[in-house]
Amino acid sequence: MAEPDPIAALAAQLEELRGQLARSQGEAGQLRARMEDFSGQDMVMLRAIKELAGKVDEAVRKRAADDPQAPFWVRLTEEEHAAQLAALRSWVDQFARVQYPGYFAKLPDCWPAHREAVWELSDLMTEWLRIYGDPENRPLADALMFHDRWMPGVLNRLQQAVRCDASGCRAGRTAPWERAPPRHI
Repeated sequence: MAEPDPIAALAAQLEELRGQLARSQGEAGQLRARMEDFSGQDMVMLRAIKELAGKVDEAVRKRAADDPQAPFWVRLTEEEHAAQLAALRSWVDQFARVQYPGYFAKLPDCWPAHREAVWELSDLMTEWLRIYGDPENRPLADALMFHDRWMPGVLNRLQQAVRCDASGCRAGRTAPWERAPPRHI
């Protein structure tokens, strides 16, 4: 029996190793292609996330810009004060007293003479207008908070601050040293 040719055995081993190398290179190429595919998808997702974050930021800024500013009664001219007070009186008398008669029954007619009442009621009006003013966007959670917290809180504080009765308004009965300087609020 003849001995196997060592060169032929090495050649066969070499061919098998070449086949394994070719398969490994093919698999590596496929993996590289899949990784590039995933990288591309990741980049697309990252870009989409950045765009969405920009849209969210813009919506938050727009919402903040659209929200009404709290009424401010300091350093108004007489005309500004009169206009702002007229709008507030109109809202209290023609809306609040009509829609919420039980709640506003205890609010004396002299409320405009009380600074606390003017500040509190103007904030309440502004919040009501923010919640109900846009017919396309009336958030229920805000409406519930208004009725549960804001309006009762304002009315309770006003009962403490504005204690006028049938004998008249207390705002006109304060001692001179208790009165603020004669300047529009």
